[in-house]
Amino acid sequence: MDGQQDNDRMMEPARKAVAQMRLGWNLGNTFECHGGWFDNLRMETAWGNPITSRELIRLIASLGFGAIRVPVTWYPHMDETGRIDEDWLRRVRRIVRMTILEGMYCIIDSHHDAGNMRSYGGGWIQADRNNYMANRDRAAYMWEQIAEYFAEESDRLLFEGFSGIMNADCEWEMPSEEELEAVNDWNQLFVDTVRATGGANATRNLIVNPYAAGTSDYILRGFRIPTDPAEGHLIVGLQSYIPLGFTSRAATWARQTDEFDCLCEEELERMFNTIDREFEERPIPIILGEFGSMDRADNTKERAKYVAFVVSLARMRGIPCFCWDDGKKFELLSRTDAKVRYPEIVQAMTTSAGV
Repeated sequence: MDGQQDNDRMMEPARKAVAQMRLGWNLGNTFECHGGWFDNLRMETAWGNPITSRELIRLIASLGFGAIRVPVTWYPHMDETGRIDEDWLRRVRRIVRMTILEGMYCIIDSHHDAGNMRSYGGGWIQADRNNYMANRDRAAYMWEQIAEYFAEESDRLLFEGFSGIMNADCEWEMPSEEELEAVNDWNQLFVDTVRATGGANATRNLIVNPYAAGTSDYILRGFRIPTDPAEGHLIVGLQSYIPLGFTSRAATWARQTDEFDCLCEEELERMFNTIDREFEERPIPIILGEFGSMDRADNTKERAKYVAFVVSLARMRGIPCFCWDDGKKFELLSRTDAKVRYPEIVQAMTTSAGV
């Protein structure tokens, strides 16, 4: 494809892509693994999951999922100049192509490069002005390499600049206004960098996140949609594990419950009403890039009620939900034999999503 033909290649509008995703699945605890004690290509299995198989991807498509989000942590695969190892890029591309071949969308999400796992050396992209000034060139080089390597992939591939970006103290709530503004600068740099690579990337759909991908009114009010020369090709990525006392026992400050009750429903309704209010005058499509609840003793029926409620509320608003599956506590599909581990929960999601 010559340069002129490549520049003329227009990608699918973001709103159409989001509408066709319907329901998504996260390939969690796989390509976002990190830690200094594993060599490059064994990182995919470092946190206990097997090599991702073609059979698993086919299973996901057969269940009615329209998209797979692939969290990737890049920094363990960079040399001292910031160059990404090509073997790692090639392996990620293999998953992208398997996903697209099954008719699904694929999202490459730059994950713990901006996440809260600083104890492992991650989180080098932070919601901080000094951090932005120190690392913007390195981040831009990372996004540039990703964009250029995947430039020839179809419009069913989307890039997500980062996931769950937080300040240096890894605070989920109530960042400063300056920290909120730093996130806006990171989003703008991501969009500018990808667009500058040209070709299909000039109009490829991109996903930008607010601070911590949060859903509070304070965080969403501080979020600014980046300026983009490609009109209609941006998506906002949010994440939610509300109600925390039900979805994860790690949130010891929240009301703890094993039952998905009316108070849980009310909390989720408030969250979606906040999203409605904050985006009422900002016409941009939204995805819920992560949601889910941990497996605990005999709570499968309650987990099924939870996912059905979340997906139903989101579907009313045209928001596709991506369940988090880490192959462990949030597991829904068995990766060793490519079978459904919790059919009641999966059925609740697919029914509520209308797939």
